[in-house]
Amino acid sequence: MNEHYLHFLWKNKRLPLHQLQTIDGEKMEILHVGFYNPDSGPDFFNGQIRIDQVTHSGNIEMHVRSSDWNLHRHQHDPAYFNVILHVVYEHDQLIFIEGIPIPTVELKALIDWKHYDWFNRYYKKNTMIICETFLKQLPQAVIWNQVERAVFQRMARKSDELNTLFRERKMSFKEVLFHAISKAFGMKVNQLPFQELATGIPVEKFIRSSRKQKLAIVFGVGGFLEKSAPVIYHRELKEEWDFQKFKLKLYAGNQVGWKFKGCRPGGFPTQRLAQFAAFVHEMDWTSAIWYLPAKSLLRILQESLLKPADTYWTTHFDFGKEKKSCSGMSIATANTIITNSVVPFLWWLTDNLSDETYRNRAFELLESLPAEQNGKIALWKSMGIKPKNALESQGLIELTNEFCLKKACLNCTIGNAVLKGEIKNNQPVLGKFRKRSALMDWS
Repeated sequence: MNEHYLHFLWKNKRLPLHQLQTIDGEKMEILHVGFYNPDSGPDFFNGQIRIDQVTHSGNIEMHVRSSDWNLHRHQHDPAYFNVILHVVYEHDQLIFIEGIPIPTVELKALIDWKHYDWFNRYYKKNTMIICETFLKQLPQAVIWNQVERAVFQRMARKSDELNTLFRERKMSFKEVLFHAISKAFGMKVNQLPFQELATGIPVEKFIRSSRKQKLAIVFGVGGFLEKSAPVIYHRELKEEWDFQKFKLKLYAGNQVGWKFKGCRPGGFPTQRLAQFAAFVHEMDWTSAIWYLPAKSLLRILQESLLKPADTYWTTHFDFGKEKKSCSGMSIATANTIITNSVVPFLWWLTDNLSDETYRNRAFELLESLPAEQNGKIALWKSMGIKPKNALESQGLIELTNEFCLKKACLNCTIGNAVLKGEIKNNQPVLGKFRKRSALMDWS
C-alpha cells in the first residue's frame, strides 16, 4: 500500500463514506473531504466531519500506518496541530495532539485490490506521459481543458518569479522586463550567466547608451574584455569598456561561467550577447508599445530581435573566429524569446496594475505565435495531440514538466479521468494496458 493511492481514494470519494467509523466504533459523517494539498503540510485542508452530533472543521492527514505520524515527526510540527481526522490503511498506534487522541479511520477492509493493482502498475510505467495509452479513449475536451489550466499555471508561476525580483530588489517595471529578456536570451544553457549579467548592469543608463556602448558593456560585464586580443574589433570594444567601467562603476564577471559546449555556433554566448545588446537598443521601452494590436506588437518585436548587432557578427561567431556567413538569430529563437519573456511580463503587469489589457495582449501574442518545436511537443504529437499555436504548446510543456514528470496525476484532470475510468466506453481498463494503436489526428 502507498499514500498516493490513499490520497486518490479520498480525493475522489472512491470509498463507502457513509460506512466509515472510527477505530473506536463511533459512527462518523464526512461532510467535506477537504482540498487536496500536494505540498508540505496536511494532505487535505479544510475538511469537515461530524462525530456524535458534533461537527469538526480542520485538516485531514493520511498515512499507510498510524505510526507514520511519529515517523514523519508531525508531533513536533505546528502545521499538523489542527488535524481533525487521521485516515490510515492500517492502525497500529494511537496518536495524540496535545494529549487528546486523534479520531482515526482504518481503510484496510475497504480496499478494492483489483483497482489498487491496476493503479500501481499505471504509476510504475517507465515513460514520460504515463497515461499515453489511454489518451485516445478520452474526450478531446478533457485533454484541452487541462492544457488550458496548465497555461494559466505556467503564466502564474512565471509571474510569481518576476514578482520576487520586483519586490526583493525593488525594481522598476523596465528593470523587471530587462531581467525577463536577459533570462530568455540565456535559454537553458546560459540562463544563469545571463541573469548575473543583468544584475550587474544599470538598466536605465544602459538603455540610453549608444549601440557600441551597449556592446562594450555586455561583453565587459560578461568578462570577455578583460584580456587583450589581437583583434581590432575586440580592442575597440575594450577601450569603450574601460571608459564605461569607470564611468558607471561596473564590474567584470567571470568569463568561465559562459558555456560554449552544447551550443551551435549561432547560439554561442558571444553571439547571444551581441544579439541581446542589439535588441535592447532596438526595443521600444515606452509603455505605449503594449497597447498596439498583438500582430503589430509581434512584428515589431520579431524585427528588433532579428536585426544583426553589427557587421562584425554577421561574419564571426566569436572574437577572431571568422565564418563566411553567420545566419544570426532564427525566427524560431526570436519567437521563443518573446514567449519566455514578453508574454510572462505582460501577465505580470496585469497582476500589478489590475489592467486586463496586458493579459489579453499576452494571450493574443501566444495565439499568434506558432507552436514550439522541441522533444516534449514532438512526443505529444506522436500521440495525436497537435498544438496549433504557442498557447497550446506552452500548456503542453507545463503539463509535461509540472504534472507528467512529477506524476502529479491527482492534480491533473486527464490523470483523474483515466484513474476514475472516465473514458469513451465509461469502462476503466483494468489489469492490462493496450498496445499503442495507429496515431490519432485531432488537428
